[in-house]
Amino acid sequence: MSKEEIQKSIYECKNDEDIERFVQERIRGLEDDSEEVTIGQNYTDTFEQYISSKVHYKPAAKFEKGECPDLVYDDMEPYVSLIKGIRRNPWYNELTLFTSIFWELHRYLPNSEDIGIERYLTYHSHIDDGKISIKDIKAHDCAFCSEKSGLSHNMFKLLGIDSSLVSGERDNTAHAYNIIFPNGYGNKPAVIFDPSHHIDFVNEEGKKTSAGYYKALSEEEYEKMKNGESVSLDMARSGEKIKELYGGVLDGYEMQVETPSYSIGFGKTKLQKKEAELASLEKDEKDISQEENIIDAKNQKQGEQVGE
Repeated sequence: MSKEEIQKSIYECKNDEDIERFVQERIRGLEDDSEEVTIGQNYTDTFEQYISSKVHYKPAAKFEKGECPDLVYDDMEPYVSLIKGIRRNPWYNELTLFTSIFWELHRYLPNSEDIGIERYLTYHSHIDDGKISIKDIKAHDCAFCSEKSGLSHNMFKLLGIDSSLVSGERDNTAHAYNIIFPNGYGNKPAVIFDPSHHIDFVNEEGKKTSAGYYKALSEEEYEKMKNGESVSLDMARSGEKIKELYGGVLDGYEMQVETPSYSIGFGKTKLQKKEAELASLEKDEKDISQEENIIDAKNQKQGEQVGE
């Protein structure tokens, strides 16, 4: 289904049962189209499929006693709640969805006070199972960027909007986030959406309100990021667009300006990766050559012994 057809179907739902049926059918279709693959930290820099039950999503690095369990997004509730929220307004587009998805995601997976211990213990307790449900992450209130960006990625895919789940860095620290393609993969613009952060607006009285954290990338910025370079982003324009979108609601509010840096992958440019791959191949070739020389030497020695 195209995103236009999906939008039409959403507004044709007459009640909660219709919404649940719509979500079930969309997930079934996305599951059918998915393939088995392992993704996540230290496995992939970007991933564009729906994170289905066939996908082995590793939100964290390996543990001492084994691999990180697969995170499974097996709860329909956040998707159903998102559709209900969308239907409260007569229309939506990608720009309004950045805030709709941000609020829904933070309702379901609020910012955690955990510094990593509870998250570690929660995953570690499921190593033998090999899988862990997003419901367990929610119950233990230990969602970090990987869990949140995986869920937001699936929300965009559910709505027919092209999204990429990115493993990279924010301000030189390992971080997961999304890149959205409103006009389809390969088309401009590429837009960063970071569900772990929010754009804040504050008025003179100190009252704060927040919106979804996004930034439309220039071609140059996106090309640099694809090459593994860190790019510093001025979020001011995003704040201006949000104020334009919500009109008088944000009158008297000023955006808290940030200039974070983002990169795709973990610090290596494409050239550096190619050089590392070439060095690895050269090492393998050298090792094979040494083994062949040893075998030849043994065969020669055995031949000499037979001749004697």
